[in-house]
Amino acid sequence: MIRFIVERVVQLVLVVFLMSTFTFLLLRLAPGDPARIMLTAHNVPASQEALDSVRAELGLTNTLPVQYVHWIKDVFTGQWGVSYMSKQPVLEEIVRRIPATFELALGGLGVMLFMTFLLGMSTALRSQGIVNRFGKGLALVGSSLPSFWLGFLLIYICSVKYQLLPSMGRGSLENLVLPAITLGFGLGTVYARVFREHLLDVLQKPFVKAARARGQSEFSLLTGEVLKHAILPMITMIGTSFAFMLGGSIIVETIFSWPGLGRYIIDAINMRDYPIIQGYVIFTTFLFVLIHILIDILCSFVDPRLRAN
Repeated sequence: MIRFIVERVVQLVLVVFLMSTFTFLLLRLAPGDPARIMLTAHNVPASQEALDSVRAELGLTNTLPVQYVHWIKDVFTGQWGVSYMSKQPVLEEIVRRIPATFELALGGLGVMLFMTFLLGMSTALRSQGIVNRFGKGLALVGSSLPSFWLGFLLIYICSVKYQLLPSMGRGSLENLVLPAITLGFGLGTVYARVFREHLLDVLQKPFVKAARARGQSEFSLLTGEVLKHAILPMITMIGTSFAFMLGGSIIVETIFSWPGLGRYIIDAINMRDYPIIQGYVIFTTFLFVLIHILIDILCSFVDPRLRAN
């Protein structure tokens, strides 16, 4: 187990290094001048003298190799630089917005899990009835419906037309409802179909047939040993989804004016705030790989076969 963890940590460092390099090069090749954008944002004429002064202040006059060495050194020392716009340390800017994004991701994960287990188990119990057809239709809608369209639809119905829930901001549980549904609905409907297939596969196992012969009900079987065996393949999918929600909630945060990392990174991209963009990519990469390492460790404890390997 120790060797396994060490190997995963080495992989984590390698992935972070590669992503930091890729992000650095991609930003330098992308169109747009941070100095010109900063001057325009502050209503300052973009004369050549002003541009040269701002570029020197931001460290953009150094050669690319020098900028890259400074960036790599900052990555592994925890000093991620200073935001071009706010003049605040990048790490502080990111940490300040983590709670909002984490709250939204947990809400989306809750919606996804609720739909996955409720819809998956109900369609497995009624695999040939109207419930199953309803589940198929819902999965089709959920997988094909863009999250931004669902978000606008929920805002129109729940906020504009009937004024049931707020559509903007953060501060109460009511503010979380619509963004969480938007974030978790699509994945929940799709994973419900996957979970149903796992349940039906386990229901055909010999030990289940033996339990049926002893008179055990379908419901007790489904909520007992069958659920235990069917949930193992879902652990990786659930963990991956949570990592995706932490790093991929940009559209949802923008639609609902949610003050998290996703909305912040959009502003940083528009302003060509290199340190913020680079810091966001490193943070989300680290988080994504770390969650996958924890999932691997959890699976090895839950499944004796993986632990033996």
